[in-house]
Amino acid sequence: MKDKQTKTVIEYLLQSEDYVRYDEHVHNKLHFNISRLIKDEIRTHKWIESGKGRDINWEYAVQEWMDQHYDEFIKMLIPKSRIKKYLTKYSKDFIDFVKFITIP
Repeated sequence: MKDKQTKTVIEYLLQSEDYVRYDEHVHNKLHFNISRLIKDEIRTHKWIESGKGRDINWEYAVQEWMDQHYDEFIKMLIPKSRIKKYLTKYSKDFIDFVKFITIP
C-alpha cells in the first residue's frame, strides 16, 4: 500500500467515504475537483444500489463504479474535441516531456 505522500489524489480521496478538505500545498485543484465529482457519483451509485436491496460497502462501491462507469464519466467530462485541441496546441511540449521522462 502506498503511503499518503505517494498516493494519487483519486486514491487518497476514495480511500474512505468521509469528506476530505482541499489542501493547496498537497493537491492539484483540477485533480481534486474531478476526484470529488467521482466520489459524489460513487455515493449516488451506492445509494441507488441500496434502493435495489444491495447493501454494499464503500470499497466495493468504488471498485464496481470504477469498473462500470469511470471511462464513460471521463469521456463525458472531457470531450474529445478539447483533447484534440490541447494535443494539437501542446503536442511538441508533450512529446519532449515524454522523451525526457522515458530516456535514462
